[in-house]
Amino acid sequence: MEITTTTGKQAPRSPLPDEFLAQLASLVKSAPPGEGWLHEIKFDGYRIGCRIDRGEIRLLSRHGNDWTERFPSVVAEAKRLPVDQALLDGEIAVLMPDGRTSFQALQGLLSGQGTGQLVYFVFDLLHLDGEDLARLPLEERKRRLERLLSALAADSPLRFSSHWLGNGPLVHREACRLGFEGIVSKRRDLPYRPGRHGEWVKAKCTRRQELVIGGFTDPEGKRHGIGALLVGYHDARGRLQFAGKVGTGFTERSAADLRTRLDGLEQKTSPFATRPSGPLGRHAHWVRPELVAEVEFAEWTRDGKVRHSSYEGLREDKPAKEVRREQLFVAVEDEPAARAPRATARGGSAGGAQAARPRRAAPPEAVVAGVALSHPQRVVFPDAGITKLDLARFYEAIADWILPHLEGRPLTLLHCPESIEEGCHFPKHVKGWAPRSLRRVHIRERRKTGEYVIVDSAPALVSLVQMGIVELHTWNTREGAIERPDRLVIDLDPGPAVAWPAVIETALLVRAAFEALELRAFVKNTGGRGLHVVVPIVAERDWGECLELSRRLATFIAEQRPELYTTALPKPGRAEKILIDYLRNNRTNTSVAAYSVRARPRAPVSTPLRWEELSADLPPDFFTVANLPRRLATLKADPWSDYWRIEQRLEDWMMRAVGSL
Repeated sequence: MEITTTTGKQAPRSPLPDEFLAQLASLVKSAPPGEGWLHEIKFDGYRIGCRIDRGEIRLLSRHGNDWTERFPSVVAEAKRLPVDQALLDGEIAVLMPDGRTSFQALQGLLSGQGTGQLVYFVFDLLHLDGEDLARLPLEERKRRLERLLSALAADSPLRFSSHWLGNGPLVHREACRLGFEGIVSKRRDLPYRPGRHGEWVKAKCTRRQELVIGGFTDPEGKRHGIGALLVGYHDARGRLQFAGKVGTGFTERSAADLRTRLDGLEQKTSPFATRPSGPLGRHAHWVRPELVAEVEFAEWTRDGKVRHSSYEGLREDKPAKEVRREQLFVAVEDEPAARAPRATARGGSAGGAQAARPRRAAPPEAVVAGVALSHPQRVVFPDAGITKLDLARFYEAIADWILPHLEGRPLTLLHCPESIEEGCHFPKHVKGWAPRSLRRVHIRERRKTGEYVIVDSAPALVSLVQMGIVELHTWNTREGAIERPDRLVIDLDPGPAVAWPAVIETALLVRAAFEALELRAFVKNTGGRGLHVVVPIVAERDWGECLELSRRLATFIAEQRPELYTTALPKPGRAEKILIDYLRNNRTNTSVAAYSVRARPRAPVSTPLRWEELSADLPPDFFTVANLPRRLATLKADPWSDYWRIEQRLEDWMMRAVGSL
């Protein structure tokens, strides 16, 4: 018997396959443009086939390993599908709060050290109740798949991977702008063919490569476990070629666990075809080349080394002997568009993945928000490969979010003339070096009058990037009322030995203290290890009154637990304490602006949060240039929406209340 599909094509009958043989995507520089292709978000997890046979579920890796026991929640949900037999194809990943997927988070979950929402993003249906759907066109397979998965709840661990039809370069560009890892483009009219044929291609926003670990170095300073990994790939003759070292991306736990595994593989000789030269080759520990690391990097050097690389985790789904350097596939033939409908989007957000974006190709000159950028390809964040052009585009993309926090406020700016690794400084004033397009405000200081800039438009914001500015720090007052603050800021600055949950607990305590004064507080991370508790007020009290109220409140809290809290600025002796810094409320002192990038590895962003979002599972530097646009694009409301409407005053009784503390 033959089954007729909605396209008129027939699906032949066949038994359920015993194996999962995956069709693979070839790497391309840019996505195909024609309407003969559909495009999906590229996920950052493990490729898994799900075999369903009358209630028995098997999860199979693309190399035939049975991973059923690793993902019990996926197994349980697969049993709910209204089928007797089926074979699904997809990617199991951890979905993060900003909508991306994270391979590192998946590694943590599998090791029992992390948490997160595990999701099986299903993008193909190869067999269904006796029908060999693999022989049907992809578009028909996905239509059947979407109908099958519609039986599950919207928040199910099994989710349909949405796609877009046609205009691949635009889809790819938007995926990168929103912080995804890349896209996978597939010929929509072809059957499923295991292997790599160029009928599926992938265009990345970030460069990733599986590399074999052949050695490691000892840690230095306060670091533990691993200094750097020495990695490589196999050439056409099967020789392991050295591809450089990877010295970032480790957590303390992952470095310790990795060191334990590598110690068990140690050998006396180098596994590389050519031993690394210099001190690296003389002092390295060599290991049997059995472990495969997922590595993110900015680019390949001319001598075949990865540049600005970062460790993402171990890959257990690929044998070390199969690791080759990924090559670009250039012969992408497009299908004539005669049978294809107009390019359109299907479904909602698929969820996606990206760590930080690396350096991307750009013309010698670039214009962002009407501002011409010199040296747009200069790398500002070497570990993440983020260029000056990337930074300008980021600020342009989030202008509507950051400008309300900047408008009218004098700024102190962190200037990084090259990369953040080559030195940054805070120029006291901007006279003589800032573009004339930026508005100025003159403020009386103790011995002279200082000139500060004010930013109130997207072009002005991008002009700062053109100047080499990375961080923006704002006063507590606005132009026209410089001597009357319109907010209070308490900065919670933990010492290096303080755990993140303790910082959250302190922020909630500060919030409660303000609530006792009938003042509503808001919270944002600093882009570092701390938090800012911010209280909007009517601009009618002077600097001295605002400083005194915040000082007494901070001192009162610190005195309750002197073993954990301090208000003393000097760092010696407070490694295990949280500084409750009230001096952000002193005249001329500033605090980093909401949505400002920080000049730190991974390009974190100081991000306003809902109080309910404070969690041990959401690190303080989680949001970055790479993933924040995705968060903002999916937010239903501004976490600080009430901040702009609330009117609260520092009443006399509040001043008396804190005066008695």
